[in-house]
Amino acid sequence: LKNLSEEYKKIAIEISNSRKEVAKRIEKLIEKELLDLDLKNSIFKIDIRTNNKIKNIGFDEVTFLISTNKGEELQEIYKIASGGELSRIMLGFKKVLSDRDKIATLVFDEIDTGISGITAQIVGEKLAEISKNHQLLVISHLPQISVLSDTHFIISKETVGDITLSKVLCANYDEKVMEISRLIGGANINETTIRQSKEMIEIANEKKERLRCIEK
Repeated sequence: LKNLSEEYKKIAIEISNSRKEVAKRIEKLIEKELLDLDLKNSIFKIDIRTNNKIKNIGFDEVTFLISTNKGEELQEIYKIASGGELSRIMLGFKKVLSDRDKIATLVFDEIDTGISGITAQIVGEKLAEISKNHQLLVISHLPQISVLSDTHFIISKETVGDITLSKVLCANYDEKVMEISRLIGGANINETTIRQSKEMIEIANEKKERLRCIEK
């Protein structure tokens, strides 16, 4: 028992050393992703502390810490991040770990909260990259992200008597064009917004094809 206990501790130390080495690399990669995702002043740290109880994953307690604004102290992610920030932080994680993550389906809700323009385009491209290895379900209200979908769903609500029903439509190409046009122009859908919608979808399809060719 003593010999096995010593061997167990030796392995736990090796795991801890490897974990700390990898954590330094992940911190830099995550901060780069957060910078791209318009969380410019973010600092990300992996806090690794050793306790006396050895488990099957070693004897480390690991906590992810973040500061999203200058002057703020590092705190646990769940304590300070908003819904939109959490989605983008998770997106950064999945981008960094996409080639090792074995989770088949990822859901991103409020991924576009507080972003627009070039940041929205970057978020969309990162989602497209992750989709090479995972199925993604993305709820978005931005055309820059929505045009990149392989399958586009339109969700609406309808009141029938005293009951509210949610309806999900799997959109064909023309329906997707109209939905993207609505995201671009609101209620003002016209030939210009429809043409712009088609151009955005065409560019998005070409971009996805390039990404997948690079992967192959």
